[in-house]
Amino acid sequence: MLRNVLLLGGVSVLLISAQTISNPCKTCHPSETARFLASPMGRSLGPADAIASGRTTHAPSATTLTADFRKGQLFHTISARGITAEYPVAFQIGRGDKARTYAVRVGDYLLESPLTWYKSGGWDVSPGYEAMQLLDFDRPVTENCLFCHAGRAKASDADGRKIPAVSVTAITCDRCHGATAAHLASPSATNIVNPAKLTGPARDSVCEQCHLEGETRVNNPGKTQWDYRPGDTFEATMATYLLHDPAENGRKAVTQVEELAESKCAKSGQLWCGTCHNPHADTANRAAKMAQICTGCHRQPTLSKTAHTAKATDCAGCHMPARPTSNVAHLAVTDHQLRRPGTPPAAPVPGPPGIKPWRQPPAEFRQRNMALAALQLAAERDLPALAAQATRIVESLPAQQQTNDPEVLAALEVLYLGTSSPEKAVELSKWAVDSAPNSATFAMNHGLALMRANNLSEAERELLRALNLDPSLMQAAAQLAILYDRQGRKADSQAAIARFLKWNPQSLQFRLANRQ
Repeated sequence: MLRNVLLLGGVSVLLISAQTISNPCKTCHPSETARFLASPMGRSLGPADAIASGRTTHAPSATTLTADFRKGQLFHTISARGITAEYPVAFQIGRGDKARTYAVRVGDYLLESPLTWYKSGGWDVSPGYEAMQLLDFDRPVTENCLFCHAGRAKASDADGRKIPAVSVTAITCDRCHGATAAHLASPSATNIVNPAKLTGPARDSVCEQCHLEGETRVNNPGKTQWDYRPGDTFEATMATYLLHDPAENGRKAVTQVEELAESKCAKSGQLWCGTCHNPHADTANRAAKMAQICTGCHRQPTLSKTAHTAKATDCAGCHMPARPTSNVAHLAVTDHQLRRPGTPPAAPVPGPPGIKPWRQPPAEFRQRNMALAALQLAAERDLPALAAQATRIVESLPAQQQTNDPEVLAALEVLYLGTSSPEKAVELSKWAVDSAPNSATFAMNHGLALMRANNLSEAERELLRALNLDPSLMQAAAQLAILYDRQGRKADSQAAIARFLKWNPQSLQFRLANRQ
């Protein structure tokens, strides 16, 4: 069976790592640049490191995954049900402080490998693949991934899925300091952003752009996350939403900003991310430097003499221990709540699931953004009450916004494709197609709606159009093959499968379907 996955809003791109690009900042700031380039941010993306080869078995799918180097090139291989797929790794994301995730290249697109290297566990399946019954290289690398690990990537198609022949480096200085052209032309403290001299949300947004994951993010109309500029609040570009769900246990990765905000130190205004984290700093004797920061406010005799002896110099070791995460295997992250040792986390607040913004976007976008965030989370977590609430908000938006706002259209399409009458889904998806005729995603969704309405001839036309616009759309190819099967057109069904295999001959799912 072909996996039934709806790809909406994903942005697969071709990246060619360019670590050798000159850094103009080093002319005036050689030591800061050197330390930054050696930091995790400066090494966030690049060619695969030469580490030990390995193998693991994924029991739910009966798949063997192998990583091995050959002549300096890392290859990832998966074998299942008598079929093997092997890809050279295009680049790795992350430099190994916690883990290394990998991307492979298919044509002008990048796909995430189902094999990850964990510092504490070696080779194992990538996050999100743990329970899958069939592993494959089929997860697009999206803008959401790239935003926190790479420089800019400009798409050449309507959906932003394709960026051919683009060079992208690891994170560069402008990610925190803003545009550098004016500063390079006439160096001055007035034409470059120094995050430490910002205050409040503008200061915190510099870090939050990557280290505040939340549960979902929603772009303001006409914006993408790449439009954010240091010195602005992140909410001027997009809003981050948190989910309150008392039934959810455990602690997720990438919640440091949320945790720090709960601490007394941050609430007092004495502490922000940059108090302890400086990508330009020498990391030698880090524990002693952290202790110096802490004792700037917390001095004897106010501290417990029993716990704070002369030998107790590692403040972070006791008050910021590493704790395992609930959503990523083999990964522990530093607790940023700054609690006393032995103090349990706060108990969940009872009540129905709900969402709230980390900070509000501009007033004119609040209703729209909240509804879109709720729709996404309701679909992901199967929360019908939240979906109903979000639907009422979206449907109350002005008709022009419902039909001219691409993100609203996409959210409504997902909703109506799954829950509403076929006629409603066809009507809405036709609006979407008319608003963006070069969007492969909208063409595919219109085809799916037409299939539900049993208009198979028009559905075939739209699915073919989607694949002509973007041959990487697995869902469009799979549904086209299913459509032909429903009509008894076995030869055409096999041709649809063969068409996708021409784009990616290694696809396990389509190779398995091809031999049935």
